[in-house]
Amino acid sequence: MKKIDVLYQFNEKYAPYAGVSITSLLENNTGFEQIRFFVLGENLSGDSVDRLRKLIEEHKREVRFIDSSALMEAMKKWGMPPYRGSYAANLRLFLPYLLEEDIDEVLYLDADTIVQGNLEELIIAAKSVGEYALYMALDSLGMEHKYEIGLQKGEKYFNSGVILFRLSRWKQLSLSDKIVQHVKQIRANYPAPDQDLLNVVCRGEIGELPPEFNYQPVHVAFSDDSYCKIYSENDYYTKEQLQEARKAPCIYHFFRFMGEFPWDKGNRHPDGKLFDLYLKHSPWKDYEKKKVHLSMVFRVEKIMYILMPGALYLRIFKAAHKLFIQKSNKMSLKNEINPDM
Repeated sequence: MKKIDVLYQFNEKYAPYAGVSITSLLENNTGFEQIRFFVLGENLSGDSVDRLRKLIEEHKREVRFIDSSALMEAMKKWGMPPYRGSYAANLRLFLPYLLEEDIDEVLYLDADTIVQGNLEELIIAAKSVGEYALYMALDSLGMEHKYEIGLQKGEKYFNSGVILFRLSRWKQLSLSDKIVQHVKQIRANYPAPDQDLLNVVCRGEIGELPPEFNYQPVHVAFSDDSYCKIYSENDYYTKEQLQEARKAPCIYHFFRFMGEFPWDKGNRHPDGKLFDLYLKHSPWKDYEKKKVHLSMVFRVEKIMYILMPGALYLRIFKAAHKLFIQKSNKMSLKNEINPDM
């Protein structure tokens, strides 16, 4: 039987965006006989829970809302640091505490994703890579960031927006325990808390997914030629791999771009039209976009993006981003958060 277990983790603010993501997944994966959704929600309203449940059950799929309050209390005792006042960001690092013993393969998706393709292709791609505890795609902007957190040249830096977990191997290697030990004994605070912890603690146990399974905004906004000329490091995908992914991305991951998301009023996000398409199909079709307040850095960045040729903008952005991540890393070591992260 073709089946898949999918995990989402979000708070009330992100419930509409998760609803859009789930809508896209349901519409484009009708071939699965069984899809089970596991929702790690933080302070979800009754209205959000009702909308999500109705959406999923109308497609004859199963959904479970998981109470994570006990785990969050345990995380406090273990010394896991909060991120922007919440412990929710790191919940997925402790899935064995939340899911039934017989659940092994779980696909985690960020709320800011659109599933445009068949997820069976992702599972097939992971199997072709070999046996790992988790499978992730590379991060399009992580080449300099990885050095700030202790990775070396030749090591790859992965994006945590899409993760296929193999929990049997995760438990066999005691990776949740190793994460707690790392936080207690080595380093607790990182600029990108869960993503950095996964890259550092699980190095060697991450199978590499092709870029089409976490297709990031920079590749939508700029040509593969421009990107590969400016980001010429060899610890990322080749131009040929990016060109192949461009033909039919399976999962779009629309994290913040110039300070904006596709759900912001007046945004210039490269995934804006795709988000709007599934927003109209979702239970949040009544969602009203609001203007976001941009910092001076992002306002200048947006003007440059509008006025400059793409390749020139990307070259300037790369230099500015290097300074940005250095600042963010220094702030995280002081238990501070860069507000532009």
